Amino acid sequence: MPTRLKRTSQQVLCFFLGALLLLITGCASYSKKIDEATLAFRDGDYPTAEQKIQEVLKAERNSLLRHMELGTIRHEQGDYRASNEFFEQAYHMAEGYYGTSIRELMTRASTNAGMLPYKSEVFEKIYIHYYKMLNYIYMAQSDISPEEKYQLLDAVRIEGRRAQIILDDHVFRTGTYEEAEEEKEKLLNQLMGFFAKLNGEVINPRELTFRDNAFMHYIMAVMYEKYGELDNARISYERAANIYDKGYVKQYGLSPAMVDQARFDAARILKIQRDQRWQRVGMNIRSQDLKRQLNEYRAGQNADLLVIQEVDLTSSKGELNLIMTLNSETNLLEIKPLLIGSREEQIYQLSWFYYLYAPKGIINAIQRIQQESYYNPNEVRPKTINMTPLRSVMEEIPGLIQALETGVRLAVPLFYYDDPPFTSHLEIDGKKIGPMLDADSIAGLNMANTLVRAQGELTQAMAVEALRLSSCLLTGMPSYACSLTAAATCMADTRSWLTLPHTIRIQRVALPEGSYQIQIVNRNNGWLHRDESRTDLHSGEIRIIRKRSVYKP
Repeated sequence: MPTRLKRTSQQVLCFFLGALLLLITGCASYSKKIDEATLAFRDGDYPTAEQKIQEVLKAERNSLLRHMELGTIRHEQGDYRASNEFFEQAYHMAEGYYGTSIRELMTRASTNAGMLPYKSEVFEKIYIHYYKMLNYIYMAQSDISPEEKYQLLDAVRIEGRRAQIILDDHVFRTGTYEEAEEEKEKLLNQLMGFFAKLNGEVINPRELTFRDNAFMHYIMAVMYEKYGELDNARISYERAANIYDKGYVKQYGLSPAMVDQARFDAARILKIQRDQRWQRVGMNIRSQDLKRQLNEYRAGQNADLLVIQEVDLTSSKGELNLIMTLNSETNLLEIKPLLIGSREEQIYQLSWFYYLYAPKGIINAIQRIQQESYYNPNEVRPKTINMTPLRSVMEEIPGLIQALETGVRLAVPLFYYDDPPFTSHLEIDGKKIGPMLDADSIAGLNMANTLVRAQGELTQAMAVEALRLSSCLLTGMPSYACSLTAAATCMADTRSWLTLPHTIRIQRVALPEGSYQIQIVNRNNGWLHRDESRTDLHSGEIRIIRKRSVYKP
């Protein structure tokens, strides 16, 4: 190689190594600031949390995510009006985002996935309205005029209907849980599931698809009941019970008792309306205690206390790095995991790759990964794709085959799921009422969505990185330099709404009128924490208490 060309190649190599170092530093800086924001949130230092969020999400592409995070922070501060202003802007921004366009994929090919506008998940859109409803309720409970109170309560109804429209539209697109169950019973679907397992497909996207949100229907029912719309309340309680029962509890690992709670409330509304169907609905309640309460229930006799506990913060997304290499002898494109981080993170990344991408047989699909000591990347075979039909196309782009033989980095999202960090139960005036019931799991919703999209994310990453590599090679740049360029700019989109809780729990109890000391008792081995509040209850009213409980061992 001529000295001048060699010197130029070395300069190019140094430049792209420097670019890769800058990218890694930038990613670390982003991750550090997000961690600083969530740590401040955990500590109750909301001004610092807001400052960090403003810094790390200041770009226009992060505007929707920034507004959702700030809306949650202001809600925790008790600044309900400002919280709703952030969420209202987020609502309008979220309405304008749908799907991924070809233009956005081209933008990603020239930059990376994190440079595209953030688009909220369907369940995130629902939680915008959840927080707005709570904000309006808390404002309505303050010392204001009857006219202002009426306007605020009407706003609660509007937010409930907005959420209802989103969920109805989503159910239309994905189908109901009953339809999904009927589909599973069909012979063709059973055969597809059988052969999918034989081919090593452990994850079935059809069973993980988010279809409807039982908890949101339950909360909407509470709001309707609170403000006297009993028919709407009954319908929403019934829908919540049906969704919990037909798949939502199983899908996200929630408390089976939520089915009984929603059925109890639907039957209770029927009893208030003097509709004899309450007895038929009550027969399907499994809990003998709830059946007894239903039989003894008298409208207006007691106050109704609903305690909502938001547990900790949801888990975060991470990045699974992959190496895509062409084996010219076999004409196979091989994709292997590139493990980084701590040993625990590497084990998780390896498991993610194994379950979603690696070829495997049904016999050993579950057994090896479940072993706690399992950690052997060399045992996991690479995902392979036969490139023979595309060989002639690849040969038309000078240097593409050589670059693929060297290896191309891919990056796809993964989700670091953790179980809820503690258990909790409710005590009133020192008397244990019962466990807080897992009513929704934001971490579970995030995990399922990430799993469902995993194959599509890999396909997009392969297409985008191949396009990026091809475009670079057509400029005449050496293949190794183009590989470094692609590696330096490759990044998965790991953004998500991090100030959402991990899990939402509820407990509901009827109490005589009076003043009560409410305690949510949280436990994790030796860790014990009590969230306390005092409230006055009045017969015939529904009182809502919401607490965010954070794990700080």
